[in-house]
Amino acid sequence: MICAASGLFLLSGCKKFLEVDPPISTITTEEMFANNKQAELAITGIYTKLIHSADALNPAGAGIKSFAAGLSTIMGSLSSDDFFTSGAAGDGNVVANQNKLSVRNTSLTGELWESGFKTIYDANAVIEGLQSDAASNLIDSVRNQLLGETLTIRAFSYFYLVNFFGDLPLVLTTDFNKTNKLSRSPVSKIYDQIKADLLQALPLLNSDFSVGKGERVRINRWFVEALLARVYLYTKEYGEAISRATAVINQTSMFSIEPDIANVFLSGSREAIFQLKPNNENPQLRNATPEGYRVSTLGAPASTLPSPYSLSNELLKEFGVGDKRRSSWTSPYASFFTPAKYKINQANGVVSGPQTEYYVVMRLAELYLIRAEAIAIGDPGNKDNAIDDLNELRRRADVDELPKTLTAEQVAEAVAKERQLELFAEWGHRWFDLKRTGKASQVLSQIAAKQPWVGDYQLLYPIPAQDITFNSFLLQNPEYNNN
Repeated sequence: MICAASGLFLLSGCKKFLEVDPPISTITTEEMFANNKQAELAITGIYTKLIHSADALNPAGAGIKSFAAGLSTIMGSLSSDDFFTSGAAGDGNVVANQNKLSVRNTSLTGELWESGFKTIYDANAVIEGLQSDAASNLIDSVRNQLLGETLTIRAFSYFYLVNFFGDLPLVLTTDFNKTNKLSRSPVSKIYDQIKADLLQALPLLNSDFSVGKGERVRINRWFVEALLARVYLYTKEYGEAISRATAVINQTSMFSIEPDIANVFLSGSREAIFQLKPNNENPQLRNATPEGYRVSTLGAPASTLPSPYSLSNELLKEFGVGDKRRSSWTSPYASFFTPAKYKINQANGVVSGPQTEYYVVMRLAELYLIRAEAIAIGDPGNKDNAIDDLNELRRRADVDELPKTLTAEQVAEAVAKERQLELFAEWGHRWFDLKRTGKASQVLSQIAAKQPWVGDYQLLYPIPAQDITFNSFLLQNPEYNNN
């Protein structure tokens, strides 16, 4: 698990990513952190690998094997009630869709695990480099910004791993002698580390987008505040969730809800808090985002693309009449509908074509939903404020506003529905929401494609068997050893 990292400094594609000189193929720690420009390459390399995985090194690769390159969306949507797929028995997509994973069919879940821990390994390497004597020549402001970004990336990676797999090895060093026999730490301890990393990063980061040359492709303090708001919601610290979400929402000079729903996922979206910028020279991906390439069929003649991901009837029936989220963010294809939040895909992508879409990691709409839920549950006396937050998104979707006569319980139910409709096919939100609210078994066990329901143990993914073989202290999630 720990030694599988492909090598932090075997990076490419950074020039197109942020218009900096590409790194050389191998480099020592002393050279990498010898000056500000070299140190910048370390962090831009991690960003490149986040969105393209190891395929960033392979010009023929599709770059879709990273948890941050669409895999979290695909797996979370298959496991929840966002996607429906058909295929051969035993296919990784099908068993995930049926919630019948086992230790014998872990190719996709293994890619989540591997890419998450590779990113953590790379982050640890940069953190150690920035804190070493090798970085003594760096300007303090540069060192602080890079350290803040890297701490945030480590926290971000752990957030997805803990929500997919539960208890995890807490890896905070690249020293194999300290990591090769780590057991799994409880979820609460992983969240404590996520919060610690984010709180340490917060004062180190810029408050604008200057390090990304005006684009939202480098982490700043507002992404950290936004991620903290999400984490505090998940850990039921509702006051903190409200405070952090409000801090971001109040940055009206930088962020606003895009009035035209078609603009939300564009590279210039004011709703975006953080985006990943793909390389548009890959001959397979072309100028599409990895997720757009994998799941979108917009503009493709019926049945010409092998996209197995159709939106489920359980999702589609929840949209009200005239909801722009359905008309703009879904697309008919053959006899079903597919996601269309990203419009560039296999059918219309162009090598070196204009990059009109970046991959949205987090956007302002989620902050309104976080605040609304935290108010509805943690401060129900102010439920009208939660209704206002929901109506901000409903107006944009052109659906009727919710009345202030709703009870606190009805507001909480309305939040869950708005999250389902606003965040479908995005980063596994629906999967995580069903699990953290205790509704997963009730909702999913009633879906025909998931019958018979084999057990709630499927709400956590199995740990890859090879990692358990290498580390006897790494125990499998319950019941998978027998399935």
